[in-house]
Amino acid sequence: MIVLNHLLRIIVGLTFILSGLAKLYPIEPFEIIFVDLGVSNFLFAPFLARFIIGFEIFIGLSIVFDSWFKDVIYKLALTSLGVFSAYLIFLLVTVGNNVDCGCFGSFLEMTPFESILKNVVLILFLLFIKRRYHNRGVFLYLPILFLVLAFTSTFLLNRVGLHNLQGIEVNEKVDFSGFPALYQSNQKVDFSKGNKIVAFFSNSCSHCLNASRIFASIGNAQDVNNLYYVVGAKTDGSLNEFLDKSDSKFPIIWIKGDKFFRYSGGRLPAIVYLEDGVIKKKWFGDLFDVDEVKMYME
Repeated sequence: MIVLNHLLRIIVGLTFILSGLAKLYPIEPFEIIFVDLGVSNFLFAPFLARFIIGFEIFIGLSIVFDSWFKDVIYKLALTSLGVFSAYLIFLLVTVGNNVDCGCFGSFLEMTPFESILKNVVLILFLLFIKRRYHNRGVFLYLPILFLVLAFTSTFLLNRVGLHNLQGIEVNEKVDFSGFPALYQSNQKVDFSKGNKIVAFFSNSCSHCLNASRIFASIGNAQDVNNLYYVVGAKTDGSLNEFLDKSDSKFPIIWIKGDKFFRYSGGRLPAIVYLEDGVIKKKWFGDLFDVDEVKMYME
């Protein structure tokens, strides 16, 4: 019975730790969840995501080492599982069960229903576990050590990148008439007229994928009719793999070979705002000021 008690406790603790660490790399999909839920913006979501990851690691370490801090850890663990389950039920009702809940990041895909079952099992394990209480000695203060360790390591291992990089003011006439027609629809876009935003992405660029997910989140919250993706990919399969991961529904222009880099330049992702064929602003990387870019969306 003692062995079973230790085994269940370690399983619960390691599940919390693995759940936190798995979301740390890559962390961007987890950050966007809070933006999509409307509980944060792109500037503060990185902090909120790391706080929750640190919290999970802290709870997990405390449980593994049987350090409950006068039942505080026990109550926090049960409460967090309840809150996570409530979110999963919301996801199940609003989106359905054919999505990855993101509970283990990109490490392990789980549907909302599978994750709810996992949480129920963890709650039952917690209710069954016999907890030891320490009134003195080092075990009494272990949770404080774990708290410091979990939060400092989370913010140091994957440091916060603030989405506050302003665009570069330019006034550059460009000719995008050589762009292929839109992927699948085969319609030609005239970039010499009107206000348009062009995002240059490579299918092998992780920062491009992060930026495309940001745009996908924006597209879920508002109508955007002047944004176009120009994606560099060698094959149709690699292009569609990128599009599936980005979960975006914006018009796509597919460019194969070195011609893509002649248009995009040497820095990716590159985002440009055009007025009648003249580039007025440029952003590079995936830490661009989201609110600034949104000002030019129509």
